[in-house]
Amino acid sequence: MSTDRLFLTFTHLADATRHAEYNAWHQLDHLPENALLPGVAWGDRWVRTPRCAAAGHVGDGAYAPVQYAVAYGFRAPLESALREWTDLNQRALWWGRRPELPWTERRPVGFFHPVKEYAAPRVLVAAAALPHRPHRGVHLTLSRTAASAEPAGAAHFASLDRELIPAVLAVPGVAGAATYRFAESAGGFGSPAGSADDGLTVRVLYLDGDVLETSARVEDARPDWIGRDSAPGDAEHVLLSTPMLSIRPWEWDWFDGGRPRL
Repeated sequence: MSTDRLFLTFTHLADATRHAEYNAWHQLDHLPENALLPGVAWGDRWVRTPRCAAAGHVGDGAYAPVQYAVAYGFRAPLESALREWTDLNQRALWWGRRPELPWTERRPVGFFHPVKEYAAPRVLVAAAALPHRPHRGVHLTLSRTAASAEPAGAAHFASLDRELIPAVLAVPGVAGAATYRFAESAGGFGSPAGSADDGLTVRVLYLDGDVLETSARVEDARPDWIGRDSAPGDAEHVLLSTPMLSIRPWEWDWFDGGRPRL
């Protein structure tokens, strides 16, 4: 695996006038500095535009405001990788290069264990290469699941690996997938540290087809991937399942009003 630990945060802006400022800071300043660290295998960020939000599913209202997702994959040795990454974030504060903190809100902030990576046979590259392969966007799903040691949880994860993901990989426009389990919370990055939540899982589909069209095809083929009918107490309760676009430099006007873009 190219990813030994995943950091993931969802973000929305409390000040709707600052999307261009936020994206310029993150894409042109913060992300390049982080990508330079030897322990960072990859970093990426995606936007949940109004049209993406309309196409997705929110199973917990706390996630309805989400506009962006930021993810970093770390490589071993993890102790030094995470220490250097944390130190850089602290230095960015000393440098005066965290302007977004007063007007951004994050949910959740945390680290996740990688479970498994998958590549659609047509893409040819190794599954571990998917985060490095260009993609138009992702379909990202955050869920709360039964424990894998419980019968309901074990059945869910077996079905996910042997039935659901192979079916979704056959959908045109889906290049690959990855699954993650919650490891630990992470305070000091715009959100307070919370208690561990071993029930949180993340599923990511890498999309190289049109993002909204591909997400619609995924739902048509496997409605259970989106989980609109899931509920608290189920083997999997989907909290947020949404298409998100890859962010292209200087094209940051999704929330500016007027004629909507993707």
